[in-house]
Amino acid sequence: MKKLITLFLIATFAASVGRASITVSNSIANIADANNWENSIKYTSFKLDDNITVSCTGGGNTGKYYTNGEEWRLYQNENPKLIVTAASGYILNTITVTYNVENTGILVYNSTNISSPATVTVSGSRAEFSVGNSASATNGQVRVTAISVTYSLTSSITVQEPTITDEFTFWPVMNDEASAEITIIPASGNKVRYTTNGSNPSFTNGTEIAAATTINISGTTTVNAISYVENQTSSVVSKTYTLGQTVTGIDGFKNLADGTTARLYLPDNYSARTLFVKGNDAFVRDKTGSICIYNVTTNPPLEYNQHIAGWIIGTYTNYNGLPEFTASSVTNSCYLVVADPVTEADVEPVEIEADDFADHYADWVTICDLKVTQASGNTATANADGSTFSIYNKYNPEGYQLPYEGAIVDITGIATLYNDKQELRPINQNDNRPVTYVIDSQEDFTSPSVSIADAQVRFKRYLSSQDWNLLTLPFEVEGFEGEVLEYTGVTLGEVGAYEMNGRTYPIYSGVMHFEDYYGNLQPGTPYLVRPSISQQEMTLSGVTISKAPASSVTFSLAEQRNAPGINLMANETPAYVGDYSLVGTYSPTTLPKNESTVIMIDSNNLSWTSLVNNTEIAGTDAYITVPDGAGVKLDLAGSGVVTAVADIRLDNSIPQETIIYNILGQRLTRPLSELPPGVYIVNGKKIVKR
Repeated sequence: MKKLITLFLIATFAASVGRASITVSNSIANIADANNWENSIKYTSFKLDDNITVSCTGGGNTGKYYTNGEEWRLYQNENPKLIVTAASGYILNTITVTYNVENTGILVYNSTNISSPATVTVSGSRAEFSVGNSASATNGQVRVTAISVTYSLTSSITVQEPTITDEFTFWPVMNDEASAEITIIPASGNKVRYTTNGSNPSFTNGTEIAAATTINISGTTTVNAISYVENQTSSVVSKTYTLGQTVTGIDGFKNLADGTTARLYLPDNYSARTLFVKGNDAFVRDKTGSICIYNVTTNPPLEYNQHIAGWIIGTYTNYNGLPEFTASSVTNSCYLVVADPVTEADVEPVEIEADDFADHYADWVTICDLKVTQASGNTATANADGSTFSIYNKYNPEGYQLPYEGAIVDITGIATLYNDKQELRPINQNDNRPVTYVIDSQEDFTSPSVSIADAQVRFKRYLSSQDWNLLTLPFEVEGFEGEVLEYTGVTLGEVGAYEMNGRTYPIYSGVMHFEDYYGNLQPGTPYLVRPSISQQEMTLSGVTISKAPASSVTFSLAEQRNAPGINLMANETPAYVGDYSLVGTYSPTTLPKNESTVIMIDSNNLSWTSLVNNTEIAGTDAYITVPDGAGVKLDLAGSGVVTAVADIRLDNSIPQETIIYNILGQRLTRPLSELPPGVYIVNGKKIVKR
């Protein structure tokens, strides 16, 4: 039958210390359970409390735990040592070891076999035991089932400070009611006094606790605490817990200092909406401003056009100029409500002027009429109103094309500031193209080096629905809404004559014929058009901007001599013989004073540019060139002719002019006084001579 023997090891406690002792005891069963020990596994060290450690040395099986008997074994043949150690500042008083000695060995302390009961003197903070054979057995096992230790402070002990929860910042959770829990833990055997009113605790000041205690705070609070044992105290431990800042609206969050963690509150009536999401970036706009929400996970995940309300804690970060709400260790989106719109319109980019860019960082914007000065790789540089922008293809939107150098473009994208450079990151969503090419009749147009397919174009030029308009476009237009005429040929007009110096001279007009056209408007080709509705500006998608320059359409009028009543010398060629061209242009063009160049004023009138010095026509317009001295009329789909008569002035007081044309545009050499009554063009004015 097994027999339990309890061994009491008693150490002498110095009377001069005058300190109360501390007793700590435990069974191997409890120790094994608390530390999740497993059967037949070796464990060489465990703690009775924070100040007392029990350990063993020795090879093989020494230190193994067995569930049978709930015991910790030491084997004599493996030269084991059982060691009890007190922490610094403490001395051992009494050690009690309970073990089963039936068919086992026995503990040895200072070369003395320890039987039950026994008392030995333990000096200092460490006691060491070996294992020897008992009188009745030779296998030398000690099977420990429980240990108890009494210990006390030394005379020079420094009282251990209490442990207090690390400092942190906290925020209201619901209904703006802030609350946080703080735990204060005394060291083993110590008592603690703490204060929360800013005063220092002492033996008589503060709330006393002897075990771990949790307290609640509702605002910024400093907790001061000391430990004490008899008449000795620790130093004061001071921790401050801060009620975090709450800001309402995105603009308020953006005004925080860089690196500040705060709670962003988005009331429902602030209409916060998601602008764009890509990877870890989500751009959000409310009625106060826009921000990039970086690395924040929400449920459901943020997507374009969603509503956002509620609150979330994060850190304001100025990332190379881009304002960001950045996730931190305290970020939790569980109080952020994310919902799809029900009846609201889709969120759209806001069109801004170039000098308003700084007010829209992290916003989805459109800037119009940017002139591209450089384009390479993923980046283009463009200017507008004295500001320079970098167009950076960070998000690779569908349909994006790097705008070419010389182009005028509208860019739709996210406004950022990166390394002090104003940057636009094009995006494409909700039918908002990232790049729109601008064809402006008042601005020079640069053709691309390679034709650009599937482009969007914003065409800026007034086209009247009441008059025919000459039009030359650098892109193809399918299904033009209105009437279109194409130049199809030239024929000889009515015969006229005038006499001078006894001779009769022919006066002919080349009649340029325009016929109805029903195909696609071809790039570079000039047409006469009359839209169904007057247009100041129009946007077309899916067009191809051609690399081809503006061209002209030319037909020649064959030579016709000796018309009835007309006598020409053998070496004379009629003025009407030659090319009648319709010349297209993409850019505003200044036409020099030249009697062979004609512009169209309206559906009933042409004007010779020779009447006005350096006439300017708009881009995407066209003009007519004819042989020098020839007249010209337009036949518009057989509906009549456009003449060159306009701005007739009745004036019988004839100035001493030097340049005179007849109404067909032929220059005359005789002075007006010698010409018969009729209509003449004198120094740019049409005058009726009576």
